[in-house]
Amino acid sequence: MELLPLVCLCLLSCSGDGVRVVVEEDSDAVLPCSPSTKEDITAKLFDWKKDGQEVFMYDSGIHYNNGHGSQDLQFKGRVSHFQDQLMNGNASIKIQNVKMADSGNYICIFPRLQPRQTFNIELVVGVKVVVEEDSDAVLPCLINTKEDITLKLFDWKKDGQKEVFMYDAGNHYNNGHGSPDLQFKGRVSHFQDQLMNGNASIKIQNTKMADSGNYICIFPRLQPRQTFNIELVVGASPEPYITTLNETKDWSLLQCKVRGASQEPKVEWQDSSGNILPAEEPQVSERGGRYYVTINTTVTKTGRYRCVVTQKEINHQSRAETFVFISGASPEPYITTPDATKDWSLLQCEVKGASPEPKVEWQDSSGNILPAEEPQVSERGGRYYVTIKTNVTKTGRYRCVVTQEGISHQTSAETFVFINVNSSSVSEKVCEDCSSAVAFVLGAAVLAVVVAAVPFGLRATNCITVSFNQGAAPDPTTTSNDPTKDIPLLQVRVTGDHQDQNGSSNAP
Repeated sequence: MELLPLVCLCLLSCSGDGVRVVVEEDSDAVLPCSPSTKEDITAKLFDWKKDGQEVFMYDSGIHYNNGHGSQDLQFKGRVSHFQDQLMNGNASIKIQNVKMADSGNYICIFPRLQPRQTFNIELVVGVKVVVEEDSDAVLPCLINTKEDITLKLFDWKKDGQKEVFMYDAGNHYNNGHGSPDLQFKGRVSHFQDQLMNGNASIKIQNTKMADSGNYICIFPRLQPRQTFNIELVVGASPEPYITTLNETKDWSLLQCKVRGASQEPKVEWQDSSGNILPAEEPQVSERGGRYYVTINTTVTKTGRYRCVVTQKEINHQSRAETFVFISGASPEPYITTPDATKDWSLLQCEVKGASPEPKVEWQDSSGNILPAEEPQVSERGGRYYVTIKTNVTKTGRYRCVVTQEGISHQTSAETFVFINVNSSSVSEKVCEDCSSAVAFVLGAAVLAVVVAAVPFGLRATNCITVSFNQGAAPDPTTTSNDPTKDIPLLQVRVTGDHQDQNGSSNAP
């Protein structure tokens, strides 16, 4: 559903002292009010009401927005006056974010002026519904009280005269109650299950261009009488269709097609920022009152592109979007470890052949940017080659991130670094009566050694001494992304007197 363009249309009513303001839903509405004398009303009282509801009151500087109470909840926090215009006799108000329920008759009263002055303003909050031909259209109508209208009367008309749909306490055009205009016979229905919520909306099936026009939804027996205005526009362009006709590593040829628009559209290509792209001359044809448009453009950067279709006559716009990857975008960076010790590793990241020029940085596993040397950047044939180094002193995962903001592209590579904080050996003596602790500390490695001694007829009578080396520093000439190179070294020595199967004792 689309809304009416903002209109502040002031028309004199038949009585000569009324004003009609027509605005779109969700916009702001200014309701004018000014006494004939144009005198300063800063120290005066004026009061705005709608169908008996309190909208806004001003009394010598005190008003609903600074402590004066009694404002109706429907308008609370949405209505303001023009303080700087009071000296000119301007008591106009602005209602923000208007809804259809705000439609109605407003009065602006100066009760203390002599003679008393009253101004009448009708606010019409209109809705514009735009649909494609042969689709269904829902025309909204919801009374502001949201009361149950199951036993009420509401009537829909088109262009002020054609009968579209009438509902009267359960009787309607689809169950034998009267007959609509032939144009709408058998095509209009209401929402029975929504009547209890005050919803008198209707659906027109299989719309045609002839259905376009101004519709009104009337509650003639309500006090005050309520009328809602809806404009229906049939003939919106369907969503465009995008294809890629041709591409190389440097560019892509995109095509956009619009098929069967019943109002001639304007079609153009845009980038992700909304900038209009150069394109070939559109190819336009017309068959049976419907328009077919084709337009091509060539893009040379990775990014999102959209084809936008605009029909100004009906204030309608539709679009389709596609993503294009140009091989000039940076490939995945390449990480090496030029040097390393037991305390640190020097990491190097290389980016080759990127276009446009990328931003390259090192990050830790949490995404924090790491201090690094100044990047070395070179350019050959419009392609950029970047090298950047960083020194790390902690075990963990590190990544090189390449960002090309101009084409909304980002890529990265990751490596694992093991830093040997303490390379000293740790000796631990495990006694025969501490077998459970041995199993916990040494695990499967120690158990395998003990079990291996059994076939040789040995029985440990004393202790087992184990040396555990935390692991040497990785080879500085290789990358440090393979933690399996730093396998703990277990040394097992069995000491004490042993007896073979014949009972003789042997020194180990």
